Amino acid sequence: MFTKKTTYWLLNIAFWSLITGLMAFAYWINDNGLNLEIWQFIMDFTSVFLLSIFYTHQLKRSINRFIQFDNLKGIDALKILGLLLGSILLFYITYTLYIQFTYHFIYDRADVFDHESQGLKGNLLFIINYSIYFLVWTGFYVAVKGLMELNKGREARLQLESNLKESQLNTLKGQINPHFMFNSLNNIRGLMLEDVNRARNMLTSLSETLRYSLTKSEANAIALEDELEMVKNYIEISKIQFEDRLQFETNIDKSTLNTQIPPMIIQMLVENAIKHGISNLKEGGKVTLTTKIKNSQLLIEVANTGILKPSENSTQLGLKNIKQRLELLYGEAATFNLKEIGNQVVAIIKIPLE
Repeated sequence: MFTKKTTYWLLNIAFWSLITGLMAFAYWINDNGLNLEIWQFIMDFTSVFLLSIFYTHQLKRSINRFIQFDNLKGIDALKILGLLLGSILLFYITYTLYIQFTYHFIYDRADVFDHESQGLKGNLLFIINYSIYFLVWTGFYVAVKGLMELNKGREARLQLESNLKESQLNTLKGQINPHFMFNSLNNIRGLMLEDVNRARNMLTSLSETLRYSLTKSEANAIALEDELEMVKNYIEISKIQFEDRLQFETNIDKSTLNTQIPPMIIQMLVENAIKHGISNLKEGGKVTLTTKIKNSQLLIEVANTGILKPSENSTQLGLKNIKQRLELLYGEAATFNLKEIGNQVVAIIKIPLE
């Protein structure tokens, strides 16, 4: 199966083979006006063929360097036109130098320069013809490249939507599966015999958790403040099981509250910290959530007491999901790191501010 690079070269060679072949045929049927020998005829048109491929390839590289196809603007048309004119000029200069050198020192045919085809009119026709050929080539390349970028963006969006759906399902497995519901409802039922008001609050938190999972998770981005409400409800529910073993602390910079983030990113970090950190400690521990803005980036940090040692049965789907979602949404501009510092496991997400 052909790669994009192979397909490009095949099409480029085929295009200029066709153009050069037609030019050579037209010249030959017009009685070989310059009286060239066969080897000279072949050499001239082979040189034109190679120069055409070389300069259109350089034009292609320049277009890819200076034009962002995923964010095209009106000025990009002028840039492409400028690159096109520059390529045509360099092509013509190189071809002229070739003709001067070859016909003077290799063919020994200085008389050719007196032929009418080598005059101003002939040169203008040559420039016009190849300008049209270069324009057609450029138009075709830009159109194909643009379509490929659109398709690439479409595939990325489809992958993102699929990934977000997977994230939603993974989160529901951790929060709404029968085991979680059974434990939560049983704990609330037991709590009703001790503290009715608290049991009522726990039911409210559970209800809000379910509502959030089924609605907010469908969006590509939400305000950090909304995510914190989800985390608060999740912690309240978790404290029924862990009681005093779970301590939760937040250090939230108010300037971060309206920042847009992927839904469930923080909730998944907190869930991971409790599930793989606090639950493995007999005496329990503390989970600390910190958000702040630094160097035009949103920093989200979740630290928990414990060591960085995933359980044997852990698939780490949550962490893999976070990394993939960040990559799809922000590319290399966002980062996610998980490391052990002292007696804490620290997860750090950095997201660029829009």
